[in-house]
Amino acid sequence: MAFTVTVEAVREMLDEDMTLQTLKNQYTPAEVFAMLTDIADITNEDALFEALMDVMYATRPEGHV
Repeated sequence: MAFTVTVEAVREMLDEDMTLQTLKNQYTPAEVFAMLTDIADITNEDALFEALMDVMYATRPEGHV
């Protein structure tokens, strides 16, 4: 069965992986799903995780160091 990116798949990944906790705390799964780019290129759970990490990186607060 082919892997399909859905809001439910995003929800499950956010619930299961503590690395994505910041993203989970800031946005709903539907909002995160809407921020994913190149969904057709996400063909497995590893690729979904990488895409979610990209979203988390892109939405991080900009601060001065």
